[in-house]
Amino acid sequence: MSNEDHSVVTDEDNETNTFSKSFPVMDSFEPIEYYGVSKDDNNAGNKNVPWSSRLDFIVSLLGMSLGLSDIWRVPYLVYRNGGGAFLIPYIVLLLVCGLPLYYMEIEMSQFSGMGLYRVWDFAPLFRGICITMFILGGVSMSIYPTMRAWTIEFLVNSFRSSLPWSSCNNTWNTDRCVEVKIARGAYRNISAVLANVTVYPAMAEETMSAAEEFWQHHVLDLSTGIDDVGPINWRYVLYLVITHILVYLSLVKSVKSFGKVMYVTALLPIFLVLVIWIRALLLPGALAGMAYFITPDFSVLSNTKVWIEAGFMAFYTLGPGWGGLATFGCHNKFNENIMTDVTITTIVVVLFGLLNGLVVFAVVGVMAEESGIPVTDIITSGGFSLGFVAYPQALTYLPLPQVWAVLFFLALLMPGMDMQTVTFEPMMNILEEAFPRLRRRRLVVLGVIFIVVFLCELPFLTRAGAYIFQLMDWYGAAFSVVANALLEAVVFFWIYGGDRISRDAIMMFGCPLPAFIRISGSYITPVALSLLLVISFFSYRPPTYGTYIYPDYCNVIGWILVTLTVTPFFVTFIALLVQSTGNLTQRLRKTASPMSTWCPIQPNFRQPYRRSEISRNCSFLNLAWFNLTGRGGLDRDTKMFICEDDEYAAMRNIHIDKMI
Repeated sequence: MSNEDHSVVTDEDNETNTFSKSFPVMDSFEPIEYYGVSKDDNNAGNKNVPWSSRLDFIVSLLGMSLGLSDIWRVPYLVYRNGGGAFLIPYIVLLLVCGLPLYYMEIEMSQFSGMGLYRVWDFAPLFRGICITMFILGGVSMSIYPTMRAWTIEFLVNSFRSSLPWSSCNNTWNTDRCVEVKIARGAYRNISAVLANVTVYPAMAEETMSAAEEFWQHHVLDLSTGIDDVGPINWRYVLYLVITHILVYLSLVKSVKSFGKVMYVTALLPIFLVLVIWIRALLLPGALAGMAYFITPDFSVLSNTKVWIEAGFMAFYTLGPGWGGLATFGCHNKFNENIMTDVTITTIVVVLFGLLNGLVVFAVVGVMAEESGIPVTDIITSGGFSLGFVAYPQALTYLPLPQVWAVLFFLALLMPGMDMQTVTFEPMMNILEEAFPRLRRRRLVVLGVIFIVVFLCELPFLTRAGAYIFQLMDWYGAAFSVVANALLEAVVFFWIYGGDRISRDAIMMFGCPLPAFIRISGSYITPVALSLLLVISFFSYRPPTYGTYIYPDYCNVIGWILVTLTVTPFFVTFIALLVQSTGNLTQRLRKTASPMSTWCPIQPNFRQPYRRSEISRNCSFLNLAWFNLTGRGGLDRDTKMFICEDDEYAAMRNIHIDKMI
């Protein structure tokens, strides 16, 4: 790499030569004109297909966050961590760690019009993060479609004259089965309910509800352990072939096609969950179950495990660190004020998680009341079983339960397909930006990815599938996603700089970076995520499935998977440093500086952007002060360029005159 020769984009103005000397970039990347931008495009269009409307964007964000795992993961973690106290660290970490990165991933891609691969032109040394996200997407798409197959099995059985999980007279039932039925009419006392409970053979023994036996012995058809793989369930293979075809078709035209689908797939589940909750509230035991969910045991807050699981859950639900947000942002208009969108989505995600918890625990409370089993013991199997047992049980309490079951499992199926859609799109986005010629072969590339992912899904469709699912879910993403988020926070606010981010926000929205995002993202998030990773590493414990203990080799495989997901970052980091020239400090400075291809996609702001980069003189202490206060240094010559500066007042006028 040359130490002097820097590629420069081809916008014609008098400052191009000065800019190229003052703005060090990596010339190992092929220089391109502003990615996807036409010089006469005053609407900041780009090669990425734009959203049809702002509402499409918001609903798609909800479709990404309100996945199938929210049905069971939040309620189960509350269930496992002593009740409502878990909600405190979960909400706190979601807001102070998840929200700033949620905002930043969208803003950076929206500012540049670049997707998940090219957006790292602002700090190419860290481009390996997006490769890690690509691998995480592949791992995720190999694991979670299994839940769709299980959901479809419930859906198919919902068309029977009697819901099979409501009785104990099926071929898969054992003598431990408890058949729970609700007496018609009012409930005057507990004996009236218990009189309608059939126990096989005695409630004093260890028992299992009919709904849970349907789940364990029919849907999962569990073997004795992960070594006992058994045959592939070909019904599930057929289910996944059908859903893959539907997802493939929804991705043909990128956001133009799947943006509309999300209106049904993301919003219908919310309505149906509300209906089930209302029905559950009319049954005895529901309030007691919800009381367990919301009653905090503050003593558990001293347990680091609670905070670790809350932190991991925050990134599972909201979505930063996975790559989908950057992919969505690059399809936005330049001046789309995302703070409102981000706030709406975050509030809905939190409320939906709480709603699911209330619904699940209302049903668990009803089940506990009817069977005489304590709430803490009502579910005996793995964590993801909670939603697949409690909700089917709740459906048996509704009038015309088959109708409600069909609607509910269709609603469950939709978020699962949403999640696959919004995970495949970032993978396609990375490939199309890294290899632009693939844009012309989108359907072929998409088909190849689908086939590879489908082959990786087959082990999950065996009798040992649930054991493999639990193992891969444990290791597959949690550590890597949080590590990605930590790196993003450092690179956004300390490598690129909070002052630059605030300047970019002024160009886009006419106002600087919100104080909460700036302070949380630069100080609280890096510290919290660092502690989270360190503590989780030292307090690590192997996964289990109920009472089943995995063999030692499974944990070795799990850690190999974790290593494989983060290795691309280190390989890319070292390779770029080796390709550069100069001493180590010079190499780090050049490779961590924005490339010449990094700029606002809106043409009106390119020259002011360049002047600000030429004049920028920001020490680490000044940056730390800005990140804390939102103000530049005391001297105007070193002052960072925010809205007080004349140049940026002019930018704000451009924003008002040209953009609104």
